[in-house]
Amino acid sequence: MPAGGEIAMSMAYSPTFVSNVLAGYILTVLGAVLALAAGVWWMRAGEWARGEPQPPAFRALTAAAFLFFIVGLFWQLIGYVRLEYAGW
Repeated sequence: MPAGGEIAMSMAYSPTFVSNVLAGYILTVLGAVLALAAGVWWMRAGEWARGEPQPPAFRALTAAAFLFFIVGLFWQLIGYVRLEYAGW
């Protein structure tokens, strides 16, 4: 038991952990899944993968995958800094 007599709360039950670190992790995983979907789409598309212009939906999918992945990483980093587990 800590010196104050209180039981220390686990990091997993902290609202800061849930709202920052886990939300960032979910965004990172979503970005990775979208990137995998874009990769499968690229393998399946035979005609435009060889030099023809890509469909706007494919470009939007790859941009969303990249954006979600990067934002998720930074969101996790900010969450760990707020929890004081990492510092600048």
